[in-house]
Amino acid sequence: MQRTLSKVLLNSGKNNLLKSTSNLLYSNILKSSTTTNVIGIKQINNNNIVSFNNLSKRYFTSTPKVEEDDEIAPDEAIKAEEKIQETERVIGLSEKLSFQTETQKILHIVAESLYTEKEVFIRELISNASDAIEKVRHTQLTNASMIEDPSIPFEIKISTDEDNKTLIIQDSGIGMTRDEMIKNLGKIGYSGSGDFIKKLGENPDKASIIGQFGVGFYSCFMVGHTIKIYTKSATPGSKGYLWESDGTGSYSITEAEGVSRGTKIIIHLKPSSYEYSKKPIVENIIKKYSNFVGFPIHLNGTTVNTIKPLWTLNKNAISDEEHKEFYQFLSKSYDTPSYRVHFSTDTPLSIRSIFYIPSQHMEKYGMGKMEPGVSLFSRKVLIQQKANGILPEWMRFVRGVVDSEDIPLNVSREHLQDNGLIQRISSVLVKRILKHLNDESKSDPEKFNVFMTEFGGFFKEGIITDFKWKDEISKLLRFESSNSSTDSKTHTVSLEEYVSRMKPNQKNIYFLSVPNRTVGLSSPYYEPFQLKDIEVIFLYNTVDEFVLTNVGHFGDKKIVSVESKEAEEFLSTNQEKKTDTLSQDEIDKFLSWVSTIAADKVTQAKPTTRSISSPAIIIDHESANFRRMLKMVEPGKHHDTPKQVVEFNMNHPIILKLVQQTETNPTIAKLVIDQVIDNAFVSAGLIEDNREMIPRINQLLDSLLTK
Repeated sequence: MQRTLSKVLLNSGKNNLLKSTSNLLYSNILKSSTTTNVIGIKQINNNNIVSFNNLSKRYFTSTPKVEEDDEIAPDEAIKAEEKIQETERVIGLSEKLSFQTETQKILHIVAESLYTEKEVFIRELISNASDAIEKVRHTQLTNASMIEDPSIPFEIKISTDEDNKTLIIQDSGIGMTRDEMIKNLGKIGYSGSGDFIKKLGENPDKASIIGQFGVGFYSCFMVGHTIKIYTKSATPGSKGYLWESDGTGSYSITEAEGVSRGTKIIIHLKPSSYEYSKKPIVENIIKKYSNFVGFPIHLNGTTVNTIKPLWTLNKNAISDEEHKEFYQFLSKSYDTPSYRVHFSTDTPLSIRSIFYIPSQHMEKYGMGKMEPGVSLFSRKVLIQQKANGILPEWMRFVRGVVDSEDIPLNVSREHLQDNGLIQRISSVLVKRILKHLNDESKSDPEKFNVFMTEFGGFFKEGIITDFKWKDEISKLLRFESSNSSTDSKTHTVSLEEYVSRMKPNQKNIYFLSVPNRTVGLSSPYYEPFQLKDIEVIFLYNTVDEFVLTNVGHFGDKKIVSVESKEAEEFLSTNQEKKTDTLSQDEIDKFLSWVSTIAADKVTQAKPTTRSISSPAIIIDHESANFRRMLKMVEPGKHHDTPKQVVEFNMNHPIILKLVQQTETNPTIAKLVIDQVIDNAFVSAGLIEDNREMIPRINQLLDSLLTK
């Protein structure tokens, strides 16, 4: 009705009022649709051959927003709403034929069991259409005289009709003769594209061919109760035909006139599949699976695939704005990526890939674990969205595309078949991404420091869960250290930088787990290292100690805690022994008293060799962070603090006075030694709740004030 009114208004032409009304009508039509218009599709060169180079650049500019007073060309408005009509006419007798190769059984398998999701039939039919156009394009470039109607643009048209419950897909490709229809459509499992590739041999142009298995067309029987195909071969002088079947084992072929070059598939939808007659649903499926097919796809007159497949282009020809647009399309987000990796190789595998690393992630807000962010394509057709196995789980924050024609797929093109090959592809890609990030960390340390603050947890997860990559990931880790300058924006240190600053006689990388920098600098464990001017890495996160323990070594340097026996041995080397104020008998007697009076906390009391200003210290104790992690894993289970080996600074004023109090005031001595030992436990991170000390401290204060 609307189109009829439009034509009446256009034909009158002389009446200004009608003209204004017409323009307003078209303006309203266009305003209701955010369409994009094809530019330069029908460019023809001097030999009347469509230029494929120009065609490959057929990515389109958005139509500017229409204001109410703008005058819209009526022809454009009508085109935006155009649908494919069944204008062909049967002129011959119908010839009924049977499918080959156990047709009824195989048709049932293809239509009912082969594909996981019904919606992939659109992907399969678009892929077939793309292959058909690629074949005619190749033939036209090599032998133009063998192609009828060379001026017809290379494009795929799709039309939905909710009233008639149909879906139509039409291409301007190679088409089929009667014999080819019997060969291609009458025999399930035969692949015309497979034959085409064999004929091309080693011609690199074969990469544009998508189909291989010869079953994709039959996926339309999942959704259609009757399928009609109008087709006409591109060979000059060919006739047009109608192929029709309900998928029950036979089909008919009839000569038809008014058939354009290529193939038109009309699917009469089953009641359970009526949703595929709706434009928004079909549009979403096209954008999901076939958005990067190499030819324009028009849905009801609107071009759908307007985003460039950047991974197929020369990296130097892509602008920052194009990268940003493509990243936002992939990630469904609005931020700007921090880094991008554009990687292509043909040996030992053919891989075209592009990866983006976001500037932020949502897991930190407790939004749950992200799904994989990389989509797997084969020849620009989506195989798996959010593909598992292409990158390891700890790299789930990466967004991108991997396209490889070497990927082995099952017949439905939904599942990968060779896990060994996928692992090889994954290894190549992970190595490339990690190398790129390592290079970026050196070229712009400040930017990389910001990035690791946001995403460092993923790399730590990788070290814990993916032993294969721990050495490469460890190069990216960043921590504060005792040498860090808090005034600098790049105040963190890498393990590589730490090693470069190590002392000549230093064989280990030392770390200390503390809540914050202030505690670290005042820790009795750091104190002797500070005296020797040895740098110590400070770990503030509970998981960091577990991470460095898993790393184990960086190069030939062992990573150890300053609280460990290895650290004790290092500190005792070439250390001048201080003269004890007490005699050996007094020391032995005091340590024996401690072992008795604090037997519930101490397994052994011994003098320390460390240069510390604290009265006592615990060496080589159970990791406090491991205890906290165990408590998180088993929150309902009570974990007692184990007894420890406690070392005493026998020259400390508190210890010297305490030795005297053991004889003269044993009650106060008991309170003091318990507090000294608990202080050592606190410094070691072994006491999380200090409230039990309060009564004892109050007793000590009372004793002090009543003297």
